[in-house]
Amino acid sequence: MRHRIKKSFFNRDTKHRKAMLRNGVRNLILHGEILTTKAKAKEYKRLFDKLMFKALKNSVVSRRQLHQFFGKRDIVNTLVEKIAPVFKNRKSGFTRITKYGRRRGDNTEMVKLELVIKPENLGTFKKPVVKEPAVKKPAVKKSAQSKKTKKTVSKKVSKVKSTKTPQTKKKSSAKKKTEPKKSKKTKQGEG
Repeated sequence: MRHRIKKSFFNRDTKHRKAMLRNGVRNLILHGEILTTKAKAKEYKRLFDKLMFKALKNSVVSRRQLHQFFGKRDIVNTLVEKIAPVFKNRKSGFTRITKYGRRRGDNTEMVKLELVIKPENLGTFKKPVVKEPAVKKPAVKKSAQSKKTKKTVSKKVSKVKSTKTPQTKKKSSAKKKTEPKKSKKTKQGEG
C-alpha cells in the first residue's frame, strides 16, 4: 500500500530528482513559463508554492532557506524582489497548468506551467557577461644578432651544396631516370 507517499520519483535517484526539480523551478522563475510533462508540472507547482510562501515573508531567515535550496543568490533575489511583490495579496495558486498537446516521440501529455501574474521584466539581477575582444600582441622585432646568424648559416649551406662536381651530378640524374617512380601511399578509401 502507498500510504502517505506524496511525491513522484520519476524513476531517478535522489540527487538527480532534486537537481531536476531545482532546475525546473529555477527556469519557471527566470522565464515565467515552462513547457514540461504533466507529472513534472504538478511537482514543480507544489514545490514552487512552498518556495513562494517563504519568499513572501522576505526575512533574512527565509532568504537563507531559499538560498540553501537554489544555491544562487541572483535567483533568490529575483524571486523575493521581482515576483513575490506581485503576489503579496495571494495565499496560494501562484501558477497555472494549461494543456499543450502530446509529445511526438512517446505520446506523453505536455503542459505549460506558467505564473498566474507575470512581472514586466523577468530575468535575474545578474549582469550579463560581455566578452571583450582579444587584444593582439604587437610583433616583436628580431634582434640584429639573429639576422646575422641566419645569413651565415645560409652561406654555409650554399657552400656545402656547391661542392658536388659536375660528374656526380650527371650520375645522380641518370639514376633518377632509370628508377621507376614510386606512387605515394594514400589513406584507405582515398583511391
